[in-house]
Amino acid sequence: MLNDFPGRQPDEEVLMVIRKHVIVYIRSLAIFLIAAVLPLTIFLIIWSSSFPLSQGGTVSVVGYLGASLYTLYSLALLVVSILNDEFDLFILTNHRLIDITQVSFLKRTVATTPLNQIQDTTSDIQGIVGTLLNFGSIDVQTAAGLASNFTIDHVSDPGMVARAILNEAEVRKEKDLQHHGSSV
Repeated sequence: MLNDFPGRQPDEEVLMVIRKHVIVYIRSLAIFLIAAVLPLTIFLIIWSSSFPLSQGGTVSVVGYLGASLYTLYSLALLVVSILNDEFDLFILTNHRLIDITQVSFLKRTVATTPLNQIQDTTSDIQGIVGTLLNFGSIDVQTAAGLASNFTIDHVSDPGMVARAILNEAEVRKEKDLQHHGSSV
């Protein structure tokens, strides 16, 4: 679990790290296989029968070099896609909900909302695959209005996660009321 992160307050405790469901990575891998490996395999079969490497020649070497570069580029795109999904996460602490979004390979945004600002959470599971594998999205509504609402997509067991966020927000509100009530 991610217990330390930049900007963590001394009395802040990480309660839950919310990551994307494993189906997201399987989807990236399937797209890679269909978009990169399948055409590459077909190309190499046709190319090797037309220009065998054993005959030598510049044409056969250039074809295999192009196929190698295509493979490396495709693998790099796969790694970037997986890293973008892996670094998209939410951290629920006893003080706030932190949204870390990996926008692109070298760009990340971080947004936070105090738990006492969370008003409601809604979970949504769509489709046959989502229902069978129990993954979906969570909408977190805050008191600050539409501009600061959070959407967590492709989460495992979204109903449980939504309840956990809302329960922790209620606990935080109770603590804040007790603290403000005792200081008056």
